[in-house]
Amino acid sequence: MKMRVISLALIVASAALLGCGGDPPTADLNAAKQALDAARAAGAERFASSDYSAAQSAYNQAESTVNTESENLFKNFDQAKQQIADARSKADRAKSSATAEKGRQKGSAEGVITSAQTAVSAARTSLDDAPAGKGTEADIEALRADLSAADADLSAARSAVGSEDFADAETKAKSAEAKAAQVSNGVQMAVQKYHELVEAARPWYDRI
Repeated sequence: MKMRVISLALIVASAALLGCGGDPPTADLNAAKQALDAARAAGAERFASSDYSAAQSAYNQAESTVNTESENLFKNFDQAKQQIADARSKADRAKSSATAEKGRQKGSAEGVITSAQTAVSAARTSLDDAPAGKGTEADIEALRADLSAADADLSAARSAVGSEDFADAETKAKSAEAKAAQVSNGVQMAVQKYHELVEAARPWYDRI
């Protein structure tokens, strides 16, 4: 009787040690965590928030299953392994989506900045060529101040791209482009005003 009890105890102990699913899939869980960290480093929280949230939720579920199963007498980590694989797959997808979206937003912002730079350069050329004097000095100085403001917006747009704030970069670049357009229009008005003042200052006999 004693030997039978001992044998039964040994069988139970062996089953508890071996379990149906073997050892906890610690290495796989760590790999899934690394994939999640890589997605975060790629900017998934900002540029692929939905995919990242799904990956984080899947990882949390897998981790919880591993911890719960580890406390059981008879362990089976088959479900945990499937959840870990799902979490890692979703983390990889979040990283890929973030990389693609970040590239798209950066390209869009840089395109707007290029357009704004062209507008600012054109405005500067027209302003430099505008005739000064004959009552237009104040107008030209005001336009130069507006152009400086456009330059400041353009610089801020480039800085925003560097910090990956692409939405703000586009906003600043569009503001620079709008100010440059105002300067160009202002130059045309100043030139027209200059010619009108010159014409008005001509002696009456020169107009005959």
